[in-house]
Amino acid sequence: MSFNENKGLWLMVSLTVAAAAALIWVLLSAQPLRLVILYNDVGDLKRDDPVVWRGITIGKVEEIRPFVGNQLGVTIRIREDHASKLSHGTEFILKKASFFGLVGNNAIEVVTPSSPGTPFSSGEKVHGKTISKPSLVEQGKKWSQEYWQQLKAETGQLIDALKSSPYRKEAAETLDQLKTLAEQGAREAKGGLEDFRKAHQNDLDEILKRLERLRDEMRRKGDSTSATQVEKEIDRVRGNPQQP
Repeated sequence: MSFNENKGLWLMVSLTVAAAAALIWVLLSAQPLRLVILYNDVGDLKRDDPVVWRGITIGKVEEIRPFVGNQLGVTIRIREDHASKLSHGTEFILKKASFFGLVGNNAIEVVTPSSPGTPFSSGEKVHGKTISKPSLVEQGKKWSQEYWQQLKAETGQLIDALKSSPYRKEAAETLDQLKTLAEQGAREAKGGLEDFRKAHQNDLDEILKRLERLRDEMRRKGDSTSATQVEKEIDRVRGNPQQP
């Protein structure tokens, strides 16, 4: 075999080895990042709750177990395509659902620094942060306002949805009354969770009765789609709004 043939063979072997090394590096660097975030208390956080960065879910909670010093270790798994974004200086903020879980969701929010630090090692332990929990009174005020604002918005949407219904006139009259009450509730329900509801319970009861009659009439006439929409509105008036 000539020198040139040997040279070509060695060049091919070298390129193959370099390509294999590059492939191994890519595979290793694309692995999920697992970190153990330490908290004093995790509330109702549980396995599979999301890890969020700038509103995007980039991972999930894999495990929660007791750790040294009365701390809890929360193992999180960060997706391969976002692992490189996290470095030392990143904060892991525990967000708890408020008002007994009625508003918001449990999650770990990731806040990355403006100037990235050194990369994390998989399995590294990091101290997390917890936002102080508001008092029940503060939670009640916030939930009450959010409830009435949500009820107002969704009532308006239902009025639009029933424009082509044969029951539109009766529905619009009742729902307009409810929307007006919800607007007032959003403005005035700042003293506590149930204050406004108690003050206007008779009005709400009358609206509920009218909505229930309307729902039943829709069902009798076979308009199941409209009846289902009205049923959802009844649930919201009773204080069972969908979670955000």
